[in-house]
Amino acid sequence: MSAMGTAIIGAGPYGLSIAAHLRAAGLPFQLFGTPLESWRSFMPKGMVLKSERFASNLWDPARRFTLERFSAERQIAYQPIGNPLGLASFLDYAEWFRQRAVGDVNDVKVKRIRCNAHGFTLGLVDGTSVEARRVILATGHMAFRHVPPELSDLPEPLCLHSARLGDVEAYSGREVTVIGAGQSAVESAALLCEAGATVHLVARTGCLDWPIPPKINKSFLQCILEPNAGLCAGWRCVAMSELPRMYRWLFPAEKRHRHVARFGIAGAWWLRERFEGRINVLLSHRVRSATDGGGRVRLVVEGPNGVSEIFTDHIIAGTGFKVDMNRLDILDPALRARIAREGDAPALSARFETSVAGLFIVGVASAPTFGPVMRFMFGAKHVAPILTRRLKSCAPN
Repeated sequence: MSAMGTAIIGAGPYGLSIAAHLRAAGLPFQLFGTPLESWRSFMPKGMVLKSERFASNLWDPARRFTLERFSAERQIAYQPIGNPLGLASFLDYAEWFRQRAVGDVNDVKVKRIRCNAHGFTLGLVDGTSVEARRVILATGHMAFRHVPPELSDLPEPLCLHSARLGDVEAYSGREVTVIGAGQSAVESAALLCEAGATVHLVARTGCLDWPIPPKINKSFLQCILEPNAGLCAGWRCVAMSELPRMYRWLFPAEKRHRHVARFGIAGAWWLRERFEGRINVLLSHRVRSATDGGGRVRLVVEGPNGVSEIFTDHIIAGTGFKVDMNRLDILDPALRARIAREGDAPALSARFETSVAGLFIVGVASAPTFGPVMRFMFGAKHVAPILTRRLKSCAPN
């Protein structure tokens, strides 16, 4: 069995952007996975991307297939900031990008990756296997869904992570309690309320953070003092958005991990009017326990005035993601054990390579190393050219 050059596992924003760069460079690869599967299958109808439109591109090296060009071809109004992008529109754009910049995708799931004498063996769900000299793991965030221990014993659908919320219309007429204070929590609460559910939100924080709406028509001086960046506005955000390898070099692992875990726990500016006054909010409350009470959940919370109970039909855990290599079941245990770590996260080189030569990890799993930009599709802007240069250096003359 001859080995392919590079296997890209995962056809989300990172996988598609890397594939577009490798294709343009003439480097052999195969891209495995269903394009944007988690976005299509699990994200709630009506969801809106937190990123501004200028930061919601997929990335080809010549920047020919941008969201702006797609919008022009489809005669859709385009505004770089201040006009949030809906999920359905983004999925249409992603398919347009795939057709033009990537081409065919091997729409089959990889079940297990093992090392072999010449690289890696990929076991596919259809029972076949293929070999690759190099593997780029771009499997996204779903493996790292974090549900607090207090909720983890509840079965679905009594308790779901917000990344698996799906069709919010199914909750119409139901009582739902959302846990969390970040974007996924507050948007889930707003969408559920708009779908006809009675919604409570429980958060440990003492207040919800709402960013200031962006200034659409900035003066020249305002652009200098507070430039727009992929993650937010301001020079600090420019540094985080544009210098991920500097972030890796400047800060020790513990500081990087702590900063990434705390970054961006806020709702989008455009959510505030859809949320305030419509959702029953319990701030400064911590979940102590949650039990199945015969088809409903008995939730015990502790707040400033003591302990209280909430009875609810469903709990949605908008509690984010936690990178943990032990949860990457796609990697054979023997291979996983060989990967050096920083805590629970992989230790990565400046070119996203693990301690196992030829195995690269990108996207949210690389955020503890390269910063919060890797939690957003904007980070693919940096990853794709870095990996392309690395793989060019491996190509035979």
